[in-house]
Amino acid sequence: MSSTRGNRTRLAALAAVVPLTLLAACSQGSASAGSEDGEIRMMVNLTDNLNQAYWQKLVKPFEDKTGLKVKIEGPTGKSVAESFPQQLAAGTAPDVIQSIFPDDDTAPELLDLSGEAWAKDTPMYEDYAMGDAHYAAGVGTQTQSLVYYNKAAFEKAGIAEAPTTWEELSADLAELKKAGYTPMQTAGDYMTGLQLQQIFHPTLNQAHPKWQSDVKGKELAVGDAYLPAFQKYADWIKSGYIAKSDVGLNPSQADGNFLAGKVGLYTNGSWFAATLDKAGKLPFEVGVFSPPVEEGKSYPGPQGATMADPYMVNKGAADPDAAKQLVEYLVTDAEAVKTQLTSDGVFRQGSDVEQSAVGAQIQGILDDAPELVAVGEGQGNVRLPVTGFNPKFTEVAQSLYTGASPADAAKAIDQWVDENR
Repeated sequence: MSSTRGNRTRLAALAAVVPLTLLAACSQGSASAGSEDGEIRMMVNLTDNLNQAYWQKLVKPFEDKTGLKVKIEGPTGKSVAESFPQQLAAGTAPDVIQSIFPDDDTAPELLDLSGEAWAKDTPMYEDYAMGDAHYAAGVGTQTQSLVYYNKAAFEKAGIAEAPTTWEELSADLAELKKAGYTPMQTAGDYMTGLQLQQIFHPTLNQAHPKWQSDVKGKELAVGDAYLPAFQKYADWIKSGYIAKSDVGLNPSQADGNFLAGKVGLYTNGSWFAATLDKAGKLPFEVGVFSPPVEEGKSYPGPQGATMADPYMVNKGAADPDAAKQLVEYLVTDAEAVKTQLTSDGVFRQGSDVEQSAVGAQIQGILDDAPELVAVGEGQGNVRLPVTGFNPKFTEVAQSLYTGASPADAAKAIDQWVDENR
């Protein structure tokens, strides 16, 4: 009991730094947000395609079968990630929470799903364990380490097949440049660091499995782990395979350059498949491959991935059993899973859901991956001893565009980690 009170104090402290107008919105919502008999409140991130109508249609078969009613709620703040801690602190949190993962502050307020047989075979279930507890169950994965390529550009450049080693990749970039294409499309904002991590995941995780844990245990320095990636990236910038001006490019503009057929290679996650599908017929055929590995290493390498469409159950739910029934339906019912897999670039190992041509390639890469590995700061029990790693890593990667050496970049990320442990 005392640990729960202490946790609520921390959550209240977090909520205290949020503008009073947002807290007022929480309080106003709480007056009418209490669960009615047989009603399950579920907070989701609402988007243009995952709107209220989408969610209501998704849960209707569950309502019809069980007689329970699901109340779909959007976040009271900017996002579910912002709103959930606020509502926990205010005592107005929903029964089921979609789209975010547990952390040290929220985990004590969540139900452990370890005893639920239906949860054990859901995607990346073990990867998101905290200690021996499992607070999240998901529908699928977002595959992070993918390289999309222009097959027409490859043909014009005389490249017969996708590269599997770094040496082959560098040679292909040179040929694409000669053929008049932007060899590798990059972008500014969050994309700079994200892309470098994405393309390096398979190599890094063969050299240092669970590298985030090694950093936490002070057995490995982040700078040492990423120095080879910094060196390759700096070489590509120097050779003109990456345009220096790309560091100021909006990610959506980078997407547009690839869609227009100007680009040879574009590192991105599985969510880009939805962008391609929405774009319709392109002037070229798109291929997808898993990033290269060091010469002599096994290919394909480990695939960077995150759980997609995660769901968690509030320990203080009005009816915890009903809330768990809803989550079980969302992550195991064949039709519910199919709906979610085809809505937003989400994939699931072994799935036979019909996909677009690009989606089918991604499904193959996911199914062939020897393992799925934690990305960035990590997840569950495989985590760095710092928060805010991704923005800092992007800053460091961008410094390579403005003259920092790979050694400088490695030193900068190590210094930041040491100062923020």
